[in-house]
Amino acid sequence: MRTVPYACAFLACALLPAQIPSQEDLETKSKRDSIHDGLEMREVRESSAKDVGEALSRLDGLSKLRKGAIANDVVVRGYQGNNINMLIDGVRIYGACPGHMDPPSFHVDFAEVERVEVTKGGFDLTNQGSLGGSVNIVRKRPLPGLHFTPSLQMGSFGYWNPSLTASAGNDKIEFLAGYAYRTSNPFRDGAGRRMTELGGYRPDTVSRDAFSIHTGWTSLRFSPTKGQHADLAYTRQQGSNILYPYLQMDSPYDNADRLSAGYQFRDLGSLRRLALQSYYTRVRHWMTDEWRASAANGLDVFSMATFAGTRTGGGRADLEFTRGLTLGFETYQRNWDAVNSMRTRMMVADQNIVPNVNITVAGAYGNYEKSLTDRIRIAAGARLDTAHSYARGSTANLNLFEAYKANSELSRRDTNPSANARIHIGLNNNLEVTAGAASTVRVPDAQERYFNHRRMGSDWVGNPALDPTRNTETNAGLNYRRGGFFAKALTYYSALGDYIVVHNQRRLQMRPGIMNMMARSFENVDARMYGGEFSTGASFRSRWLLSAGATYTRASKDARPDRAIFDTDLPEISPLRGRASLRYGQRRWFAEAEGVAASSQRRVDGDLFETPTAGYATANIKGGLHLDRFTLTVGIDNLLDRLYYEHLSFQRDPFRTGLRIPEPGRNLFFNISHRF
Repeated sequence: MRTVPYACAFLACALLPAQIPSQEDLETKSKRDSIHDGLEMREVRESSAKDVGEALSRLDGLSKLRKGAIANDVVVRGYQGNNINMLIDGVRIYGACPGHMDPPSFHVDFAEVERVEVTKGGFDLTNQGSLGGSVNIVRKRPLPGLHFTPSLQMGSFGYWNPSLTASAGNDKIEFLAGYAYRTSNPFRDGAGRRMTELGGYRPDTVSRDAFSIHTGWTSLRFSPTKGQHADLAYTRQQGSNILYPYLQMDSPYDNADRLSAGYQFRDLGSLRRLALQSYYTRVRHWMTDEWRASAANGLDVFSMATFAGTRTGGGRADLEFTRGLTLGFETYQRNWDAVNSMRTRMMVADQNIVPNVNITVAGAYGNYEKSLTDRIRIAAGARLDTAHSYARGSTANLNLFEAYKANSELSRRDTNPSANARIHIGLNNNLEVTAGAASTVRVPDAQERYFNHRRMGSDWVGNPALDPTRNTETNAGLNYRRGGFFAKALTYYSALGDYIVVHNQRRLQMRPGIMNMMARSFENVDARMYGGEFSTGASFRSRWLLSAGATYTRASKDARPDRAIFDTDLPEISPLRGRASLRYGQRRWFAEAEGVAASSQRRVDGDLFETPTAGYATANIKGGLHLDRFTLTVGIDNLLDRLYYEHLSFQRDPFRTGLRIPEPGRNLFFNISHRF
């Protein structure tokens, strides 16, 4: 197994080996307001996370949805999928799999990343569709001079992630290039079972690699004159043999390309910054059941497979003025096409389940910020978007739409405004009160409106009549800072008009070839999400840092008996969760112990056969050494080797197995890097 021996790990911990500054961490966290959060790359390198979704789950209000060893979905206060925006340097990239195998955050390697910025709630007006939040992954920039940064992450279950980044340049031109490779065996849970022992895999495939991913990237920055610079960046990711025991299929390959170009002007009189950006991204995704027992019924190497592709092209212009005014324009087109193939003795068929759908969006926004006094700051903004959605493919099964939804319109235009307002009031030098209100919209995606899949037993069909979802949100918070102590508390409430949920749809009328009486589909309902977050931290004697946090979200929806929606609980909502850690650090080394606990979740959606999840508690330890440009981190997650499941380990149709995937058992990780 490609891992560091436990003896070596404990020897490294005995040295109290990654990077320090607890006081700096405290200052950074305490200055973030109630709707903004994030991770620096140093924090990620101090964890066993394999992707951005897993790394972000350590933040208050964020969680993940696990489908396998990698490619975890990001969830922000109960919002996931298209209810949040996932961007890479402002660039939109969308996964191609209808079962969410490949979320946008999957298509980036940590060695490419500088930091991750998070906006919680409907307060991001700069990007269309940020209904419940946005996540922007910021890539590393070229640096002047000549630099090489090799790094290596290793861990339990054969995890291996070497990478190399190199940059060179001067004040006129800077160049960066990098390469990373990630691979792992299937992880084992706290009971010692491989994850592949749970997903119906053939006996000869349970020990195969869980994933193998190559990523290469390059970027160029050119400064023709003072106050101006141009950027060009390209990334290619090639993933293969990625296992998803959550779902009925795995991915023999998943390839993604990202290309972006930008130009910035600074200090043009009253115009502080003008930024122009264009981009093109695409994903090509192939998934089959060839490694599962179900393939034994196939007439090919598989019995079921899907080829899916997405591509997105767009551009934007952002203008920042010296007196707090920001204006911007954004446009993009998203295309999605997917074909499902069945090769069994009972059925041989190809269906265009996502029928080559284009969604074209254009929008403009404005935002204004002003300090009324030394202690009072206000901000307000507005946005207007228009979106045209249409299915280009002539292969859409109109009979499915007419049988279940009595609507086969394949084109729709939606025009919607958004707005928000925020205020920060400093009651004294230590205590600040914040409040905000926002109303924002997101348009239904191609799957929600135009998915069409005729299946045995129960069909799966989109809803062309879906309306956009509107989130009308209010929040209020307190932020207290004094010396080496801070505490933040926030409450929020969202009224969700026309929220899009999965439901069981009865057949409304007979249509040729539609034999089933029921289908899974999508419907608008009114819903609510509300909850709170609390975090605190204190440093004492300049070397100790104690931090803790808790988060809770409650979510409900209106019943719609006419649409077979009876349960008023929204699905896939995390329960109450808390964390606490104690860290000791000096200039060159640190050691930390952490506990994480979650309550049981019994508020589940019985209409979708969601089942309750038990609570859990885990313990983690880590330590690190930092010497000039050399960094070493060693840690163990799930120290007591607990068997547990996070509530979001439940995946709905269209390709779910119905299994919950447990979290990894005792997990040793070892990260090392050196910058020349």
